[in-house]
Amino acid sequence: MERTEQKTLEQEHDLELYEDRIIVGQKHFAIKDVFDMSYRFQSKLYGFLYLHTNSGVESFIIKEDPTVFINEYRKLV
Repeated sequence: MERTEQKTLEQEHDLELYEDRIIVGQKHFAIKDVFDMSYRFQSKLYGFLYLHTNSGVESFIIKEDPTVFINEYRKLV
């Protein structure tokens, strides 16, 4: 029997908003495929940003309020 362990890898990426797409690290989402965005803070330290897409909901851990980003997205659609 071997010992198992759990590792957590934290990567930091910018959310980039363009007229036709959103880029988060290596993931690309066409604006036409994103139906909505929402977020919820779990504590004062972090929360979750949800991209509601035609492929399902993608979630990202966030440390800053994404209200400005979401408002800019909503201006595009």
